[in-house]
Amino acid sequence: MEQKQQIESPQESILQNAFNAAQTGVWHWDIDQDRIRINDAWARLIGYAPEELAPFDTAHWLNLCHPEDRKRVSDTLSRALKMKNKHFSFRTRLRHKNGDWIWGQFNGGVTEPDSINERPALSGTLTDVTELYHSKNNLRYRYEIEKLVSEITSNFVGIPFQDTDKTIDQALQKIGQFMNVDRCYVFQFRENGTLMNNTHEWHTKGIKPQMGHLQNLPSSIFPWWMNSLSKFEHLYIQRVKDLPTEAISEKEILQSQSIISLLVVPIHYQQKLLGFIGFDSVVREKEWLEADIHLMNTVAHAVASALNAKNFQEALVQAKEKAEESDQIKSAFLATINHELRTPLHHILGFSDLLRMRKIPVAEISNFADKIYKSGKNLLQIIEDILSLAQADESSVKVRKEYLLGKDLFIQHKSLLDEMLKSASKEQSLKLHYNPCPSFLNSYFISDNSKINQVIINLLKNAIKFTNSGSIEYRAEIKNKELSFHIKDTGIGITQDQQKLIFDFFRQVDDSSTRIYSGVGIGLAISKRITTILQGELTVCSIPGKGSTFTLKIPIETAVNLQKATRNL
Repeated sequence: MEQKQQIESPQESILQNAFNAAQTGVWHWDIDQDRIRINDAWARLIGYAPEELAPFDTAHWLNLCHPEDRKRVSDTLSRALKMKNKHFSFRTRLRHKNGDWIWGQFNGGVTEPDSINERPALSGTLTDVTELYHSKNNLRYRYEIEKLVSEITSNFVGIPFQDTDKTIDQALQKIGQFMNVDRCYVFQFRENGTLMNNTHEWHTKGIKPQMGHLQNLPSSIFPWWMNSLSKFEHLYIQRVKDLPTEAISEKEILQSQSIISLLVVPIHYQQKLLGFIGFDSVVREKEWLEADIHLMNTVAHAVASALNAKNFQEALVQAKEKAEESDQIKSAFLATINHELRTPLHHILGFSDLLRMRKIPVAEISNFADKIYKSGKNLLQIIEDILSLAQADESSVKVRKEYLLGKDLFIQHKSLLDEMLKSASKEQSLKLHYNPCPSFLNSYFISDNSKINQVIINLLKNAIKFTNSGSIEYRAEIKNKELSFHIKDTGIGITQDQQKLIFDFFRQVDDSSTRIYSGVGIGLAISKRITTILQGELTVCSIPGKGSTFTLKIPIETAVNLQKATRNL
């Protein structure tokens, strides 16, 4: 026995020297004593000296492994021992002394009892494969993200414009999940870039959506942000808390949404900024690689093309609908003209023919002549309206400046309204209220008398036509160099939808073939055009069944007296 020990001692010494001198990490696990021997290279690989790890056992070893790897490592060692595997290997993450994780490749095998080891043991080597792992992992990652971006961009090719929003939502979800961000969204600009709307959004579970709160935002609240986007540059903010002072507005808004990091890439098409895509990190700080940002720009270009195609298609649809509506309106107008012209013509021709044939009693001649006269006036008015329509389309219409006294203008309007009411035979059913303010009656000012009267006449005609009983009120005032007229009636009123149409050419409250009220439907449209020429404003406020109030506002030049007004012309 003593001789055997003398033989073994040199062997152990040689093995021990080799064990310690090896440049590769070496380990030996004495299973019975649960003692693991490691060499200097093993300890240095994770930043320690061997003595710092002593005593080293399986619990200590597993504690150095990543929590997600521990069960797999334990199972692999147990299985190797049970199966007496001569060779086995596994890869795991080990915590370095500085806190980083390194990837270690373990190779080993079960040692059978021999002259040195009386019981089975596990031995093997440890190699640092962190760089190799990251290299392979990066290649796999690059392949996967480029494959994803290629798939997303392909999905936008040739899609029906009705599917654009759905495809964008799907793209945001795929990118958000792959890039491990908390929220992805699209903003689109409108009103020439002055306003923005959050139109699409994806968010991970537990993250509060924001799209409902981010509508009709003025772009001016993001000056620093917009400066970069307007140059078609992306914004990568790794730490919102570190934003510069010139981005104080953006910083406050982003922090109110608990955003820690974000990336924003512009959506632009042919030098036009359409919007941007944003990627928010709310839970943790997110680092973006330059290559990934480049790929997100590729996605943004695909989205830009899709949105541009969608906008173009929608514009075509709207143009088609507008053209069809225009055809319908013109058809209704022509039908109206046909009816309005034929009715007085039939009266004129019919009664004239009876007079010509002398088949009318002498006592009725005056009555028939009166009908012919009224029909002729009606026909003349229709023709004048049509001529006014042609004139309203002329861009060369000039404003004629004249000196006016409010009182004189009021007398003209009162005379016109009294005459129109009498012609309509509604003196008994309608009451007229005149309420001109002293500021109007006693003021001298400069404006176009004929154009003002043309608008007022149209408003008064409508008030009489659509009011069978009740009252019509005329008010006028001058305030802050603005002349205002208010024509209020208690007539049939106008619905909200119809209020949007009545100032369009050929549009009437009722353009059906069974309508009660006559007219060609261009009076208010012409009035609106004249008001625009005068740089004024014509509006309506109405309640169906209760009446309407039309308001005409015109900017004027005021004068202290008639002589000064004359000099200003």
